[in-house]
Amino acid sequence: MLVRHRAHGHGHRALGLVKRLLALLLLGAALVAAPAVAQPDLSRRTGTTVADTGAPGYRFEQFRLDSADGQRSYRVRVAVPDVPAPAGGFPVAYLLDGNAALMETSAAQLEALSRSPHPVMVAYISYDNDLRIDADSRAFDYTPRRPGGEQAQQDAVGGRRNGGGDAFLDLLEGAIVPRVEALAPVDPARRALWGHSYGGVLALHALFSRPGAFSVYAAADPSLWWGNGHLLREEQAAQAWPSPPPRLWLWTGKGADEGGARQPPPGRDPAAIAAMRAARASVPPDAAARMAERLRAGGLPVESDTLAGLSHGQTLGASLPLLLHRLAAANPERDR
Repeated sequence: MLVRHRAHGHGHRALGLVKRLLALLLLGAALVAAPAVAQPDLSRRTGTTVADTGAPGYRFEQFRLDSADGQRSYRVRVAVPDVPAPAGGFPVAYLLDGNAALMETSAAQLEALSRSPHPVMVAYISYDNDLRIDADSRAFDYTPRRPGGEQAQQDAVGGRRNGGGDAFLDLLEGAIVPRVEALAPVDPARRALWGHSYGGVLALHALFSRPGAFSVYAAADPSLWWGNGHLLREEQAAQAWPSPPPRLWLWTGKGADEGGARQPPPGRDPAAIAAMRAARASVPPDAAARMAERLRAGGLPVESDTLAGLSHGQTLGASLPLLLHRLAAANPERDR
Protein backbone atom coordinates (compact mmCIF):
# COMPACT_ATOMS: atom_id res chain seq x y z
CA MET A 1 0.00 0.00 0.00
CA LEU A 2 1.36 3.44 -0.96
CA VAL A 3 0.85 6.12 1.68
CA ARG A 4 1.19 9.78 0.66
CA HIS A 5 1.90 12.62 3.07
CA ARG A 6 2.02 16.38 2.61
CA ALA A 7 5.14 18.45 3.54
CA HIS A 8 4.48 21.14 6.18
CA GLY A 9 7.65 23.19 5.79
CA HIS A 10 8.92 22.55 9.33
CA GLY A 11 12.18 20.68 9.83
CA HIS A 12 11.10 18.65 12.86
CA ARG A 13 7.84 17.63 11.17
CA ALA A 14 9.74 16.62 8.03
CA LEU A 15 12.13 14.56 10.12
CA GLY A 16 9.24 12.91 11.88
CA LEU A 17 7.61 12.15 8.56
CA VAL A 18 10.80 10.50 7.27
CA LYS A 19 11.00 8.37 10.40
CA ARG A 20 7.36 7.25 10.05
CA LEU A 21 7.84 6.43 6.39
CA LEU A 22 10.97 4.44 7.19
CA ALA A 23 9.13 2.50 9.88
CA LEU A 24 6.31 1.74 7.46
CA LEU A 25 8.76 0.57 4.81
CA LEU A 26 10.53 -1.71 7.27
CA LEU A 27 7.22 -3.15 8.46
CA GLY A 28 6.11 -3.71 4.89
CA ALA A 29 9.37 -5.46 4.06
CA ALA A 30 8.94 -7.75 7.04
CA LEU A 31 5.39 -8.64 6.05
CA VAL A 32 6.42 -9.38 2.49
CA ALA A 33 9.36 -11.49 3.61
CA ALA A 34 7.38 -13.56 6.12
CA PRO A 35 5.62 -15.89 3.66
CA ALA A 36 8.90 -16.70 1.95
CA VAL A 37 10.12 -18.57 5.01
CA ALA A 38 6.74 -19.85 6.19
CA GLN A 39 6.69 -23.60 6.77
CA PRO A 40 3.92 -25.96 7.87
CA ASP A 41 3.79 -26.37 11.64
CA LEU A 42 4.93 -29.98 12.06
CA SER A 43 4.20 -29.83 15.79
CA ARG A 44 0.50 -29.17 15.25
CA ARG A 45 -1.73 -31.67 17.05
CA THR A 46 -4.92 -33.23 15.81
CA GLY A 47 -7.22 -32.35 18.70
CA THR A 48 -10.86 -33.40 18.69
CA THR A 49 -12.20 -34.50 15.29
CA VAL A 50 -15.41 -35.86 13.88
CA ALA A 51 -14.09 -39.34 14.64
CA ASP A 52 -14.43 -38.44 18.31
CA THR A 53 -17.69 -36.49 18.20
CA GLY A 54 -19.50 -38.56 15.57
CA ALA A 55 -21.65 -37.52 12.63
CA PRO A 56 -25.31 -38.15 11.75
CA GLY A 57 -25.62 -40.92 9.17
CA TYR A 58 -22.21 -42.43 9.97
CA ARG A 59 -20.55 -44.66 12.54
CA PHE A 60 -16.79 -44.86 13.16
CA GLU A 61 -14.74 -48.02 13.46
CA GLN A 62 -10.99 -48.17 14.03
CA PHE A 63 -8.07 -50.59 14.13
CA ARG A 64 -4.31 -50.43 14.54
CA LEU A 65 -1.42 -52.22 12.86
CA ASP A 66 2.34 -51.98 12.45
CA SER A 67 4.66 -51.72 9.45
CA ALA A 68 6.37 -54.89 8.27
CA ASP A 69 9.70 -53.71 9.73
CA GLY A 70 8.07 -52.78 13.04
CA GLN A 71 9.28 -49.18 12.84
CA ARG A 72 5.96 -47.41 12.32
CA SER A 73 2.48 -47.86 13.78
CA TYR A 74 -0.76 -46.90 12.08
CA ARG A 75 -4.28 -46.10 13.19
CA VAL A 76 -7.07 -46.49 10.65
CA ARG A 77 -10.39 -44.85 11.44
CA VAL A 78 -13.24 -45.70 9.11
CA ALA A 79 -16.39 -43.66 8.65
CA VAL A 80 -19.02 -46.24 7.67
CA PRO A 81 -22.37 -45.01 6.30
CA ASP A 82 -25.10 -45.93 8.75
CA VAL A 83 -27.59 -46.43 5.94
CA PRO A 84 -28.41 -49.38 3.68
CA ALA A 85 -25.73 -50.00 1.06
CA PRO A 86 -26.67 -49.12 -2.53
CA ALA A 87 -26.77 -51.85 -5.15
CA GLY A 88 -23.18 -52.83 -5.79
CA GLY A 89 -21.92 -51.55 -2.45
CA PHE A 90 -20.55 -48.30 -1.06
CA PRO A 91 -17.79 -46.28 -2.73
CA VAL A 92 -14.70 -46.29 -0.53
CA ALA A 93 -11.98 -43.65 -0.21
CA TYR A 94 -8.60 -44.43 1.32
CA LEU A 95 -7.09 -41.18 2.59
CA LEU A 96 -3.40 -40.81 3.36
CA ASP A 97 -2.35 -38.33 6.07
CA GLY A 98 -5.50 -39.44 7.83
CA ASN A 99 -5.11 -37.14 10.84
CA ALA A 100 -4.88 -34.05 8.63
CA ALA A 101 -7.81 -35.30 6.55
CA LEU A 102 -9.92 -35.82 9.69
CA MET A 103 -9.20 -32.26 10.76
CA GLU A 104 -10.68 -31.10 7.43
CA THR A 105 -13.82 -33.24 7.73
CA SER A 106 -16.94 -31.90 9.42
CA ALA A 107 -19.99 -33.70 10.71
CA ALA A 108 -22.09 -31.68 8.27
CA GLN A 109 -20.06 -32.95 5.33
CA LEU A 110 -20.51 -36.56 6.37
CA GLU A 111 -24.21 -36.07 7.07
CA ALA A 112 -24.67 -34.68 3.56
CA LEU A 113 -22.74 -37.63 2.11
CA SER A 114 -24.99 -40.08 3.94
CA ARG A 115 -27.95 -38.69 2.00
CA SER A 116 -26.26 -38.94 -1.41
CA PRO A 117 -27.09 -41.67 -3.98
CA HIS A 118 -23.85 -43.48 -3.16
CA PRO A 119 -22.71 -42.69 0.42
CA VAL A 120 -18.94 -43.02 0.68
CA MET A 121 -17.13 -45.15 3.23
CA VAL A 122 -14.01 -43.18 4.23
CA ALA A 123 -10.84 -44.78 5.62
CA TYR A 124 -8.54 -42.27 7.32
CA ILE A 125 -5.06 -43.83 7.37
CA SER A 126 -2.86 -42.09 9.92
CA TYR A 127 0.09 -42.77 12.13
CA ASP A 128 -0.76 -43.88 15.64
CA ASN A 129 -0.08 -40.52 17.23
CA ASP A 130 -1.80 -37.14 17.49
CA LEU A 131 0.41 -35.28 15.01
CA ARG A 132 -1.45 -33.64 12.15
CA ILE A 133 1.50 -34.48 9.88
CA ASP A 134 4.12 -37.09 10.83
CA ALA A 135 6.83 -35.72 8.53
CA ASP A 136 9.50 -38.36 9.08
CA SER A 137 7.16 -41.35 8.71
CA ARG A 138 5.36 -40.07 5.64
CA ALA A 139 8.64 -39.10 3.93
CA PHE A 140 9.51 -42.81 4.05
CA ASP A 141 6.11 -44.41 3.46
CA TYR A 142 4.90 -42.11 0.70
CA THR A 143 7.98 -42.19 -1.55
CA PRO A 144 9.18 -44.99 -3.84
CA ARG A 145 12.70 -46.35 -3.75
CA ARG A 146 15.09 -44.72 -6.23
CA PRO A 147 18.06 -46.25 -8.00
CA GLY A 148 21.44 -45.73 -6.35
CA GLY A 149 21.46 -47.69 -3.12
CA GLU A 150 20.85 -46.39 0.38
CA GLN A 151 22.60 -43.08 -0.27
CA ALA A 152 19.93 -42.23 -2.83
CA GLN A 153 17.11 -42.77 -0.32
CA GLN A 154 17.39 -39.36 1.29
CA ASP A 155 14.90 -36.56 1.14
CA ALA A 156 15.96 -33.21 -0.29
CA VAL A 157 13.80 -31.54 2.39
CA GLY A 158 15.16 -32.22 5.87
CA GLY A 159 17.33 -35.20 4.90
CA ARG A 160 14.62 -37.63 5.94
CA ARG A 161 14.78 -41.26 4.85
CA ASN A 162 12.85 -42.16 1.68
CA GLY A 163 12.01 -45.29 -0.24
CA GLY A 164 9.34 -47.21 1.67
CA GLY A 165 6.44 -46.63 -0.71
CA ASP A 166 6.13 -50.17 -2.03
CA ALA A 167 6.24 -51.73 1.42
CA PHE A 168 3.51 -49.33 2.51
CA LEU A 169 1.40 -50.16 -0.56
CA ASP A 170 1.85 -53.86 0.24
CA LEU A 171 0.50 -53.16 3.73
CA LEU A 172 -2.34 -51.10 2.31
CA GLU A 173 -3.42 -53.75 -0.20
CA GLY A 174 -2.71 -56.78 1.94
CA ALA A 175 -3.86 -55.70 5.40
CA ILE A 176 -5.71 -52.38 5.44
CA VAL A 177 -8.03 -52.78 2.45
CA PRO A 178 -9.34 -56.24 3.50
CA ARG A 179 -10.09 -55.06 7.04
CA VAL A 180 -11.82 -51.90 5.85
CA GLU A 181 -13.89 -53.70 3.26
CA ALA A 182 -15.00 -56.35 5.75
CA LEU A 183 -16.97 -53.62 7.54
CA ALA A 184 -19.58 -53.10 4.79
CA PRO A 185 -20.27 -54.00 1.14
CA VAL A 186 -17.96 -52.02 -1.15
CA ASP A 187 -18.18 -51.19 -4.87
CA PRO A 188 -14.72 -51.97 -6.35
CA ALA A 189 -15.53 -49.69 -9.29
CA ARG A 190 -15.56 -46.81 -6.80
CA ARG A 191 -12.43 -47.62 -4.78
CA ALA A 192 -10.20 -44.53 -4.51
CA LEU A 193 -6.74 -43.79 -3.14
CA TRP A 194 -6.19 -40.11 -2.27
CA GLY A 195 -3.05 -38.30 -1.23
CA HIS A 196 -1.82 -34.73 -0.90
CA SER A 197 1.74 -33.49 -1.54
CA TYR A 198 3.94 -36.50 -0.70
CA GLY A 199 0.72 -38.48 -0.43
CA GLY A 200 0.08 -37.42 -4.03
CA VAL A 201 3.51 -38.83 -4.90
CA LEU A 202 2.43 -42.19 -3.50
CA ALA A 203 -0.95 -42.08 -5.25
CA LEU A 204 0.76 -41.49 -8.61
CA HIS A 205 3.41 -44.12 -7.91
CA ALA A 206 0.60 -46.58 -7.20
CA LEU A 207 -1.11 -45.60 -10.45
CA PHE A 208 2.05 -46.21 -12.48
CA SER A 209 3.12 -49.40 -10.69
CA ARG A 210 -0.21 -50.95 -9.56
CA PRO A 211 -2.89 -49.58 -11.87
CA GLY A 212 -5.31 -52.38 -11.00
CA ALA A 213 -5.29 -51.88 -7.24
CA PHE A 214 -7.78 -48.99 -7.23
CA SER A 215 -10.32 -47.71 -9.70
CA VAL A 216 -9.58 -44.06 -8.85
CA TYR A 217 -6.22 -42.49 -8.05
CA ALA A 218 -6.58 -38.97 -6.65
CA ALA A 219 -3.65 -36.60 -6.15
CA ALA A 220 -3.90 -33.14 -4.62
CA ASP A 221 -0.97 -30.90 -5.55
CA PRO A 222 1.47 -33.83 -5.77
CA SER A 223 5.13 -32.96 -5.16
CA LEU A 224 6.30 -33.82 -8.67
CA TRP A 225 9.66 -32.22 -7.92
CA TRP A 226 10.40 -34.97 -5.41
CA GLY A 227 13.41 -37.06 -6.44
CA ASN A 228 14.26 -34.54 -9.16
CA GLY A 229 11.17 -35.47 -11.13
CA HIS A 230 11.28 -39.21 -10.38
CA LEU A 231 7.56 -39.62 -11.05
CA LEU A 232 7.97 -38.29 -14.58
CA ARG A 233 10.38 -41.15 -15.24
CA GLU A 234 7.93 -43.60 -13.68
CA GLU A 235 5.24 -42.24 -15.97
CA GLN A 236 7.42 -42.94 -19.02
CA ALA A 237 8.08 -46.50 -17.85
CA ALA A 238 4.45 -47.31 -17.00
CA GLN A 239 2.99 -50.33 -18.73
CA ALA A 240 -0.31 -50.51 -20.61
CA TRP A 241 -3.44 -49.75 -18.61
CA PRO A 242 -5.74 -52.58 -17.58
CA SER A 243 -9.21 -52.82 -19.10
CA PRO A 244 -11.17 -50.95 -17.98
CA PRO A 245 -8.51 -48.41 -17.05
CA PRO A 246 -8.46 -46.65 -13.69
CA ARG A 247 -9.24 -42.95 -13.45
CA LEU A 248 -6.96 -40.15 -12.31
CA TRP A 249 -8.35 -37.12 -10.51
CA LEU A 250 -5.71 -34.43 -10.19
CA TRP A 251 -5.93 -31.08 -8.40
CA THR A 252 -3.24 -28.42 -8.31
CA GLY A 253 -3.00 -25.20 -6.35
CA LYS A 254 -2.13 -21.78 -7.62
CA GLY A 255 -1.54 -19.57 -4.62
CA ALA A 256 1.11 -17.52 -2.92
CA ASP A 257 3.51 -20.40 -2.46
CA GLU A 258 3.04 -21.78 -6.01
CA GLY A 259 2.43 -25.40 -5.17
CA GLY A 260 4.68 -25.59 -2.15
CA ALA A 261 7.78 -23.85 -3.53
CA ARG A 262 8.45 -22.10 -0.23
CA GLN A 263 11.87 -21.01 0.86
CA PRO A 264 13.39 -22.97 3.77
CA PRO A 265 13.70 -21.38 7.20
CA PRO A 266 16.92 -19.60 8.17
CA GLY A 267 19.66 -21.75 9.71
CA ARG A 268 19.16 -24.80 7.53
CA ASP A 269 22.25 -26.47 6.09
CA PRO A 270 23.25 -24.75 2.81
CA ALA A 271 23.77 -28.11 1.08
CA ALA A 272 20.21 -29.14 1.99
CA ILE A 273 18.89 -25.84 0.72
CA ALA A 274 20.74 -26.29 -2.57
CA ALA A 275 19.43 -29.86 -2.93
CA MET A 276 15.86 -28.73 -2.29
CA ARG A 277 16.11 -25.89 -4.80
CA ALA A 278 17.60 -28.22 -7.40
CA ALA A 279 14.76 -30.68 -6.86
CA ARG A 280 12.10 -27.99 -7.21
CA ALA A 281 13.77 -26.66 -10.36
CA SER A 282 13.90 -30.15 -11.89
CA VAL A 283 10.32 -29.94 -13.17
CA PRO A 284 8.49 -27.08 -14.90
CA PRO A 285 5.79 -25.17 -13.00
CA ASP A 286 3.12 -26.77 -15.19
CA ALA A 287 4.46 -30.32 -14.78
CA ALA A 288 1.14 -31.62 -13.42
CA ALA A 289 -0.87 -30.14 -16.30
CA ARG A 290 1.55 -31.60 -18.83
CA MET A 291 1.36 -35.00 -17.16
CA ALA A 292 -2.44 -34.90 -17.29
CA GLU A 293 -2.32 -34.13 -21.02
CA ARG A 294 0.10 -36.98 -21.75
CA LEU A 295 -1.85 -39.51 -19.73
CA ARG A 296 -5.11 -38.44 -21.32
CA ALA A 297 -3.56 -38.82 -24.78
CA GLY A 298 -2.39 -42.29 -23.76
CA GLY A 299 -5.91 -43.47 -23.01
CA LEU A 300 -6.20 -42.84 -19.29
CA PRO A 301 -9.38 -41.07 -18.12
CA VAL A 302 -8.05 -37.95 -16.38
CA GLU A 303 -9.92 -35.10 -14.73
CA SER A 304 -7.63 -32.25 -13.70
CA ASP A 305 -8.53 -28.95 -12.07
CA THR A 306 -6.64 -25.94 -10.79
CA LEU A 307 -7.80 -24.75 -7.38
CA ALA A 308 -7.18 -21.11 -8.19
CA GLY A 309 -5.98 -18.89 -5.38
CA LEU A 310 -5.24 -21.77 -3.02
CA SER A 311 -1.80 -22.48 -1.62
CA HIS A 312 -0.20 -25.91 -1.54
CA GLY A 313 -1.36 -26.52 2.02
CA GLN A 314 -4.89 -25.32 1.34
CA THR A 315 -5.40 -27.82 -1.48
CA LEU A 316 -5.50 -30.63 1.08
CA GLY A 317 -8.77 -29.53 2.62
CA ALA A 318 -10.21 -28.16 -0.62
CA SER A 319 -9.73 -31.37 -2.58
CA LEU A 320 -11.39 -33.67 -0.04
CA PRO A 321 -15.04 -32.63 -0.55
CA LEU A 322 -14.44 -32.67 -4.31
CA LEU A 323 -13.20 -36.24 -4.07
CA LEU A 324 -15.96 -37.46 -1.79
CA HIS A 325 -18.86 -35.81 -3.61
CA ARG A 326 -17.52 -36.97 -6.96
CA LEU A 327 -17.33 -40.54 -5.66
CA ALA A 328 -20.81 -40.26 -4.18
CA ALA A 329 -22.38 -39.12 -7.45
CA ALA A 330 -20.12 -40.88 -9.95
CA ASN A 331 -21.39 -43.28 -12.57
CA PRO A 332 -18.29 -45.40 -13.23
CA GLU A 333 -19.48 -46.67 -16.59
CA ARG A 334 -20.12 -43.15 -17.82
CA ASP A 335 -16.85 -41.79 -16.41
CA ARG A 336 -14.85 -44.39 -18.23
